Amino acid sequence: MRRIPLLLFGLGALLVLVNAGRSGEDKDLRGIIDKALAAHGGEANLAKFKAQSVKGAGKFYGLGEAIDFNIEVIAQDDKQFRFAIDLKIMGADLKVIAVVNGDKGWEKVNDDVKEMSAEEVAEHKEQMHSDAVASLLPLKNKAYKLATLGDVKVGDQPAVGVRVSKKGHRDVNLYFDKSKGQLIKSEYVVKDIKAGGDTEITQTTFYHDYKESQGIRHPTKLLIERDGKKFSDTLMSEIQLFEKVDNSTFNRP
Repeated sequence: MRRIPLLLFGLGALLVLVNAGRSGEDKDLRGIIDKALAAHGGEANLAKFKAQSVKGAGKFYGLGEAIDFNIEVIAQDDKQFRFAIDLKIMGADLKVIAVVNGDKGWEKVNDDVKEMSAEEVAEHKEQMHSDAVASLLPLKNKAYKLATLGDVKVGDQPAVGVRVSKKGHRDVNLYFDKSKGQLIKSEYVVKDIKAGGDTEITQTTFYHDYKESQGIRHPTKLLIERDGKKFSDTLMSEIQLFEKVDNSTFNRP
């Protein structure tokens, strides 16, 4: 989901015409984002909360057969992240915790803890950026450039698409319910670092069953696909928002 580089110099009179067209388009696109912010609870409410904690359960399909899991995710801004998942694979219990704190990261598998490589941390931070884009609030910053993806259908639902770009990050595509304004789909590229980092995968997230909590409307059901194949579905059982969580939350696990 992301950015439109602007031509700044050397276009003379043509630049005036191009900018005039872009200005109108940008106004329309900013209008879509404003409508979405209102549908999610309003910019003022969203700006109160820099951190969130989410608990849920679902099924993981990445290995083929559906595997039940429980998760807990805590995130603060787009710089700190703690993800814990419990599941059972081939009869063996598996608990994985991943933590990113600034430029540091760790992964704990059962009792074994290792420091993430720089490439792993960078990929986690890229996905944290994409999640921040999907939260919508950063998009008020003009550093995030918007481009139209036009009218589309998400399933049977009429939607409008917006590409979000920011220098130094991959683009993120956002799709909004055309009538209600809320986010119903996001799409961006992830890299499989475990497989060497060269494999790029398109990750698509569908947002369902919005409910209000603490003045904010949240999706309570997420369906994730990777390259068009079902990857996971998650039902959120608890969502809490905070102005701040203690930094010790993101210590080495």
